[in-house]
Amino acid sequence: MDLAEDFLNQIQSKSYWRAGESIVVGVSGGVDSMVLFDLLNQLPDDCRPDIHVAHVNHQLRPESDAEEHFIKKWMKTYAVPVHTYTWNKTDHPAAGIEQAARNVRYRFFSEVAEKVNSRFILTAHHRDDQVETVLMRLVRGSSLDELTGISNERPAEGRIVLRLLLPYSKDRILNYARENAVSWREDESNQSSLYTRNRFRHHIIPELKLENPALEKHIYDFSSDMNDLLKVVEPLIEAELARSFGLSPTRMQLNLSSFLTQEHGFQKIVLRRAFKKWRTEQVYAISQQHVDLLLDWFEAGGPNTYLELPGRLTAQKEYDKCIIEEAVNSEETNASDAVSEVLELGQWKVLNETEKIGWFTYETFRKMVGMKGQIIYLAEKGIEWPLVVRHREPGDKMKVKGLDGSKKIKDVFIDQKVPRKKRDEAWLITDSRGQIVWLAGYKESPLSLNPLTDTIIYVLIYQKNTAAGIE
Repeated sequence: MDLAEDFLNQIQSKSYWRAGESIVVGVSGGVDSMVLFDLLNQLPDDCRPDIHVAHVNHQLRPESDAEEHFIKKWMKTYAVPVHTYTWNKTDHPAAGIEQAARNVRYRFFSEVAEKVNSRFILTAHHRDDQVETVLMRLVRGSSLDELTGISNERPAEGRIVLRLLLPYSKDRILNYARENAVSWREDESNQSSLYTRNRFRHHIIPELKLENPALEKHIYDFSSDMNDLLKVVEPLIEAELARSFGLSPTRMQLNLSSFLTQEHGFQKIVLRRAFKKWRTEQVYAISQQHVDLLLDWFEAGGPNTYLELPGRLTAQKEYDKCIIEEAVNSEETNASDAVSEVLELGQWKVLNETEKIGWFTYETFRKMVGMKGQIIYLAEKGIEWPLVVRHREPGDKMKVKGLDGSKKIKDVFIDQKVPRKKRDEAWLITDSRGQIVWLAGYKESPLSLNPLTDTIIYVLIYQKNTAAGIE
């Protein structure tokens, strides 16, 4: 069965929309979204929707304007309206650009859907995307429901996001484009190994396929099985949430006497879901490590004890119940002093009797044979020079390499179980705007580069003398 026939069968069996009903299709100009548009445009009249194309010009590459022009010209041939939005360079963040761009896209798609009165937003995610997503989440560490990968459909601000190409492989989509004269534009950044997804796509997955050529099908099937399993477990999770949890905007209360009668593995799933339901924005701050810590504390900790959690949350146990809420007027830090020193390029800054930090050009660093210490590599872009070294201050946040969004320094220390005294002694390196570049010895920001990349301009070196030598 060819792709067009398979796609038509999917539309007819699901009956998502009425003939002539407005839908919004996100089109980047790449082969996936251009094929999605073509498949929709070829549907017979009795199930063909009124298509509105939405495109975001991210201004991330020199080709961005040309891609927008290409889409407008292509859609004009079919008399399909195109809605565009330009994301100005001045609005681009210094780090976390991928997640920020995704947020901009979906926000714009929702605005277009509101404007044209559409219930549906369609994106062109396919089976290969699903495989990459599941593997990335497995490596990162994810909860049960996250291992279902990309959902075929999900709610979004009163609308439904549909991924109708999810059952189909990239090769099948490419073959359709070539056989049906569908034009597209290639995004050269898809080849860059600076992005996590690209490293999985071009390096990790091909290596895994050498072990089993059917890897993609198996991962896709695994994701589907997880989704089926979750559908079975979902009513049990919701029932336990209703029985043992009380959620309000400011607090989450657990009835421990009922909750702790459940099987331990089920407790993990329910507690993680409770956090997700209570505070969606903090679901990634509360990791499996924190869930395990809470469950151990529920069982072993005495009454009237408390636990600090990420996101300025505290857990207070009162015999047969536990209350989790945001800390009120809590003192975040008692920093050992208010030292704030500007680093000078090419020089060491002595911080105390045992610690020093240096800022050097990469060329200078390469001549430092056998240099010991902790080292990060930096580019020129995204940093306002010069750099400043200081201790933590109340409310300090940083973007953490490998994570989306920002994280409080306090929460970083909680995660790593750093004693309070050491928290006060830790050093932060910021740029002149206050953006945290490095929490020396603990966490790097996304501004820290892979040492093998060719965009390195500067190097930061942190050294601490201990009884065992320099670390």
